[in-house]
Amino acid sequence: MGKASFATASLGKSFVVYKCDKLTPVLVSPQLPKRIAALAVQPKKHLTFTACGRQIIVWKRVQRVKTLLGHKGTIKQMMAVGNVLFALDDERDIKIWDLDTMELVDTLSFPVGFTPTVMLHPDTYLNKVLVGSERGALQLWNIRKMKCIYEFKGWGSAVTALEQSPAVDVVSIGLADGRLMVHHLQLDERVLDFKQDQQSGITSMSFRTDTGASTTPLVVSGSRSGDIAVWNLQTKRLESVIAGAHDGAVVSLQFLANEPLLLSSGTDNSIKMWIFDHLNGGTARLLKSREGHRAPPTRIRYYGNNTLATMADGADGTCCQILSAGQDRAFRVFHTAREQQSRELSQGPVLKKARSLNVRVEDLKLPPIVQFASMETRARDWANVITCHENEIAAYVWRFEHRAIGKKVLRQFDPTNRVPSGSAEDLRRKKTQAISVAISSCGNYAFVGSLGGSIFRYNMQSGEKRGSYPVAATPKEKIIRSLVLPGTDLSALQDDEADKTAADVHNGPVSAVAVDALNETLVSAGIDGKLKFWGFKKHELRYEIDVGSPISQMELHRDSNLLCVACDDQVLRLYDVTTHKLVRRFAGHSHRVTDMTFSSDARWLFSSSADASLRVWDIPTGKCVDWMRFQKPVTGLAVSPTGEFLATTHVSHVGIFLWANRSFFTEVFLDSEPTEPILMDMPVSLNEVDNSDQLGFGTERNPQLSVSSVVEQRPESVKVEGEESSEPLDTSLITLSTAPRAFWQSLFNLELIKKRNKPIEPPKAPEQAPFFLQTARKDDVHPTFVPVAPEAKKETEKDEKDEKDLAMDGWGVGDDDEAWGDDDGEEPEDEVATPSSRIVKTEGMVTTRCKLATLLAKAVQEEEDEDHTVSRFNEVAKYMQSLSASAVDVEMSTLCMGDFDEEGMKLLSWFLDFLREEMQTRRDFQVLQAYLNRFLKLHEELLVADPALLAQVDELGAVQQQQWQHLQKLLHNNLCLVQYLSKIQM
Repeated sequence: MGKASFATASLGKSFVVYKCDKLTPVLVSPQLPKRIAALAVQPKKHLTFTACGRQIIVWKRVQRVKTLLGHKGTIKQMMAVGNVLFALDDERDIKIWDLDTMELVDTLSFPVGFTPTVMLHPDTYLNKVLVGSERGALQLWNIRKMKCIYEFKGWGSAVTALEQSPAVDVVSIGLADGRLMVHHLQLDERVLDFKQDQQSGITSMSFRTDTGASTTPLVVSGSRSGDIAVWNLQTKRLESVIAGAHDGAVVSLQFLANEPLLLSSGTDNSIKMWIFDHLNGGTARLLKSREGHRAPPTRIRYYGNNTLATMADGADGTCCQILSAGQDRAFRVFHTAREQQSRELSQGPVLKKARSLNVRVEDLKLPPIVQFASMETRARDWANVITCHENEIAAYVWRFEHRAIGKKVLRQFDPTNRVPSGSAEDLRRKKTQAISVAISSCGNYAFVGSLGGSIFRYNMQSGEKRGSYPVAATPKEKIIRSLVLPGTDLSALQDDEADKTAADVHNGPVSAVAVDALNETLVSAGIDGKLKFWGFKKHELRYEIDVGSPISQMELHRDSNLLCVACDDQVLRLYDVTTHKLVRRFAGHSHRVTDMTFSSDARWLFSSSADASLRVWDIPTGKCVDWMRFQKPVTGLAVSPTGEFLATTHVSHVGIFLWANRSFFTEVFLDSEPTEPILMDMPVSLNEVDNSDQLGFGTERNPQLSVSSVVEQRPESVKVEGEESSEPLDTSLITLSTAPRAFWQSLFNLELIKKRNKPIEPPKAPEQAPFFLQTARKDDVHPTFVPVAPEAKKETEKDEKDEKDLAMDGWGVGDDDEAWGDDDGEEPEDEVATPSSRIVKTEGMVTTRCKLATLLAKAVQEEEDEDHTVSRFNEVAKYMQSLSASAVDVEMSTLCMGDFDEEGMKLLSWFLDFLREEMQTRRDFQVLQAYLNRFLKLHEELLVADPALLAQVDELGAVQQQQWQHLQKLLHNNLCLVQYLSKIQM
């Protein structure tokens, strides 16, 4: 694609196009019903071919244009050459398709004794295809005559890969027994042969083509073991080996044209770029990579933007980060906006140790993570993430800022002090195994729930023990040292008191622990069905609740002090940590609850079950407001701190799926409960490039990724009544707007948003238009020029060649330019506005500074309705609420340019009338406050300097105060009742 290089890779049921300079995804296809088994591309036509079972789906960039049918077997390989597509299936057939007509041209069938495995078009071999077989023999076919013109005997092993070398007539042949043959086709002679590994066959090969190939000609080969071997063609020996390049078979290898860069992909869900920049020219190092989990993730949580410290620090970008723990023993952070920032948290020099011990890297990693917790309050000072692992006694701390594991290990005993297996001390140590973890909101303490029912506290900075819950769970001499101040009489702690508190431990493993926001209460949940509330400082048991069913999970929302527990009876119970009372009970899941999480404002509770369902519960009303069912059960849930997105992980899926919250972008009515689940399709990977037209791909977008498509979809199972109107039920009631918060809430922070979105480089000045062109506004704040009527152009007919007879000759040496021509078809013509006079105005004087000004003028000219509850500014209010925050700011700014603008001063007066009359109707109360705040910021000096406008502002302030006093009275009455009934001092 010009000078840029792109790579296409399949991701299960979709494909993604990466730009190779930074390995950033630029195009993502929609989901397909089946997994993609083979890929082929025709870059000149921007065509991509995906094989799913027996079908070939043709894509124009990411738009599906054609489905090719006719294969009897599953397609294994495809190859696009010029205007011809070859498809090889497991029924020993190669079907040939014409890319101009998208029709089947011919079928090449092989006898029973010859089972094709791979095919290649040798360079300069016109109308020829080389086909390898399972028994090792190769055949060269003339496709135009449909005749086998030569057969190569082979080497007694199945051909698994074929690759064209930079030299004419020379190809490399990869065999299943690990041998690599460099063969001369015309002479039928073996030039070179290499042996990689007898246990793992060759899966892919590639030749180096940059300037370094002239001094050090190289060919690389990948194997099923994941190693990449680098062979020197000049010295005829092995140059180097990239051991463990992939944790699994190497699927594809490709040197970039005229660059010392090698792209590799494997079955380990990764694509890597290697650079050959060593002095010897034959040693590669990893330059870039895009990796994901090799095995399905089991637990995810959003990281960041949940404390005042990060908000004051301006680290809002952290709300796009997701911590993920997978079954592949990896602990990763994924960035939902920039994939370059996604990476695996380091577990130390495991790669170096694996190479020295000659073992797999995964064998030296920690076991899979069971639970983890994070708190960014002290992220810059010390470790702020804690994890517990399968069958691992200790808990481990991680420093997120360094993306690496910490030096401290949290355990209750010294591992160097060995004890006999099966002894009493050994059994006591096993009971301290970490099962659950938590971090205090201050970031200083870590809490570890154990297998024996106790909870241990540690200092996050030093890793030292700081007591246990109950106190007797820690040996006496250590608990004394951790609880009392220096100089205190240590004999005050008696053994009988310790024996008494020992009865407070859970009768079984501690499934979850949590700490409130003020470090006053520690809550623990156990398999014994007990929910225990502990004093944070004195380590005493304050309250205990017998839930009645084993507790498998627990989630605490610190701001509201609401605690949700999931039990084995598939019921969610919501408790108030302060009063220890059960406040809500949610029943509806038919299987084990796999995960749950709160929304940032604690209004919604999300829960998933092993029955592949996900439910959204509205906590104030106690109702289920959404019910979804997926193809695979959900294993992990996470809600973004801003409430925009919901992230999920699923059984047998290695990716994290992101779902948009429709209520964040549009009005959503939740009056009725769903009667049946909504079947959900899995989304595709995210596209990171907003303007793909700059990359030469056009402007097609994946419809599944657009917010508008998310907004327009409405579940059929949810019946909505009265959606057309949001009028107040009574004129004395204050009604809030149902407009999305994103449309007006940002008005308070527009300056901060503009400052953060300021480009690093100054914007380029737009090309100056001729001064005599007329401007026209079409309900927009941006000027558009009225184009001049185009002159009639002479149409010239272009002779078209009959390519039907040349379709088979269009790929080869002489006809490459003709075959790879790009014919995108006719483009729709843009509508041309009718030119008008630049001098004579045929219409009356109408303000054209913005649509808001036009609507205000129209509203003022109309007489006010007799019913004073209906404002004459209804159209103005509807238009304002349809705009984004930045668009509202532009409309308000355009109303008046200064005190010299007489028409603008009138518009300011009319806008004040609009705010006053809308406030009197008591509708859209919070939105009007946002508009008023922004209006005063923009035109403060003009309002103060003009007595008439200042009088209007005073009148508006009186109306606002009157409405607010009415609302304030209601709030005070409610607060008084709450204070009296709950006996809380406010």
